[in-house]
Amino acid sequence: MQLSLAILSKKAIEAALGHSWEKAIELNSQILEKYPNNLETKIRLGRAMIQLKQFEKAKKIFKEVLSVDPINSVALKNLEVAKSKKIDIKHENGINSNHLLKEPGTTVEIVASINCKGVTGRDFTIGECLKFKVKKKNVDVYKCKKDKEILVSVLEDKEIVSRLNKAADLHAEVSGYVVRAADKSLTMIIKTSIPVFRSEKQDIRPYIKKGLDDIDLEDEDAEEEEEIVEE
Repeated sequence: MQLSLAILSKKAIEAALGHSWEKAIELNSQILEKYPNNLETKIRLGRAMIQLKQFEKAKKIFKEVLSVDPINSVALKNLEVAKSKKIDIKHENGINSNHLLKEPGTTVEIVASINCKGVTGRDFTIGECLKFKVKKKNVDVYKCKKDKEILVSVLEDKEIVSRLNKAADLHAEVSGYVVRAADKSLTMIIKTSIPVFRSEKQDIRPYIKKGLDDIDLEDEDAEEEEEIVEE
């Protein structure tokens, strides 16, 4: 029985989040056998190859992405990493400092309350990775501690929840990182692999493929987006 694109994508993302890079390569390769033009999958595959220092293979993958989407900022950055044959300097928890950079359309910074008893801002470090469980009416935020996940906050802002649901529907990667933390307050950056957030500066916008450049999409436009992502 063949697994669907959504299931395979979810497994591939989970493998990457768990630093299981060989598994991530295997899963993303499976997706590309059925969907050879899926750019998001190629980017995930290239990232996993970089982590295993398969730099030549990674360069080939990112060049393929750029041949279709020449100004894809993620592919451009990762191609430079692959060319340098050096994995970027990271924080002690393994998070790349570049993850804290904001990019219009794919990044939003929010402040949330820490709801978990016994957990305060002192328990977080800048750049620490957070996990999300996207639900219809809210989004659960988890802190990863050793082999377990701790629910530390629940996002209920309708705008944020709506945007993250759109990202989930399009099988996009969603990641989050701690920017600041104090007492029971947590400032985080949420990043998605495709544009779903409103850009703060409308006059400076990154190149976005046709079908993904309108953040306020109607239902029929959302269907068009899904077709593009899953090609």
